[in-house]
Amino acid sequence: MNEQRRRLSLRVAYFAVQAGATFGWWAVIVASPAWRRRFAFGDDGASLVPFLAPDLVFWCLGSLAAAWGEWRGAPWAVAARFVLCGALGSSLLHAASLAARSGAGWLGVLLMLPALVATGWLTWSSSSSDA
Repeated sequence: MNEQRRRLSLRVAYFAVQAGATFGWWAVIVASPAWRRRFAFGDDGASLVPFLAPDLVFWCLGSLAAAWGEWRGAPWAVAARFVLCGALGSSLLHAASLAARSGAGWLGVLLMLPALVATGWLTWSSSSSDA
């Protein structure tokens, strides 16, 4: 397997796993008040509600779109990766600002950081060869 094919396989696998992990994380958060409180910004979890739809649309479906676009070799796959990276960054900054204000919720911020770094690296490292 040549290097370009290996990188493509890595991106497809990563984005597919990220989609599944995002969906699974939200399933646990919705189903378990105890887990929800661990990630909340100083309340019973109501502060997480505004993140649900954007996370499912941009993190989950965006990751699936990026994986599918990569796998199909679609020309829009590069744009999908950049939109996903921007959505992750926006969510992280929003969560960090809420955590800074409330003093709680830092666990969620810390868990989002590796996803943003990995997505950013996969996006930027491959965008010049895809252009």
